Amino acid sequence: MRSIVIGNQELKIKDYHCAINDDYLDKPDGKLWLYVNLTDICNGKCRFCINPSVEDGKNKIDPSSYRETLVKIKDYIYGVSLTGGEPMLFPELVNEIIGITQEICGNDIEKDIVTNGTGFGDILNRIDIEHLDSVHLSRHMITDRENDEVFGFSTATSDEIRSVLAEMDDPAQIVLNCVLMAGGIDTLQHVARYLQFASGLGVRNVSFIGLSRHNKFCVDNYIDPWKLDFKSDARFHIWNQYHDHEYCSCSSGSYDTGNRRIRFYYRRIGENIASYARQLVYMADGRLMAGFSGKEIRFD
Repeated sequence: MRSIVIGNQELKIKDYHCAINDDYLDKPDGKLWLYVNLTDICNGKCRFCINPSVEDGKNKIDPSSYRETLVKIKDYIYGVSLTGGEPMLFPELVNEIIGITQEICGNDIEKDIVTNGTGFGDILNRIDIEHLDSVHLSRHMITDRENDEVFGFSTATSDEIRSVLAEMDDPAQIVLNCVLMAGGIDTLQHVARYLQFASGLGVRNVSFIGLSRHNKFCVDNYIDPWKLDFKSDARFHIWNQYHDHEYCSCSSGSYDTGNRRIRFYYRRIGENIASYARQLVYMADGRLMAGFSGKEIRFD
């Protein structure tokens, strides 16, 4: 591990690339991804949520404080994700934060937003997605009714998603995020059906994520992505399989719907927590953290 100093913290950080086998190549820049919890307020009731602050969320970030922090850390980051809570509850704030990030970091870093689909039908008029590399829309079931049951409110409908994609110059900008869980998308056949459904909407990219086993629901409903036998179905083509020791592993591939190929990615989160900082997290209350379970970074 190499060390960097940010504020009052000396951080051990990942200094290698993930490996296909066990060949971990050096990663000289050692930069980190920044997750911005724009708010800890959420209208969803997802039982697998990894952000405990949403249970009694009341905060949203102060743009001026975010700007001050971003200026100090911009040389240490290679990407920014706007998340929450649900950021699209506050589209004007989303635009302000996108603007600040673009002003300070320009096109030198990747930028995306993760949303549960709140107001998605009008998203092209609500936020400046031209400054985002991708919009990750959480969609965990195929039918609208079942997806609403997972979230606990009326989410973006299939028709709304299809309509938004039809208006876009680059439909690949919209990525569907789907957690793998028992009773949901939990078999290879379900993955195939989901990809057929997504392609029918005009979606070009899908991410499947294994649950993080941080609560009883996630443990009881965990589906291991590596147990899905993609080789048994010729419609699937896997390009690569990377792993990062025991912390996580991921793979990319494509699926032949019969009319077109759709790209997909899947990730398995390990049970062990790394002893070094793997990301920076800017909290809705203005604190900068050395990872989701790391220490607060101060600049005073």
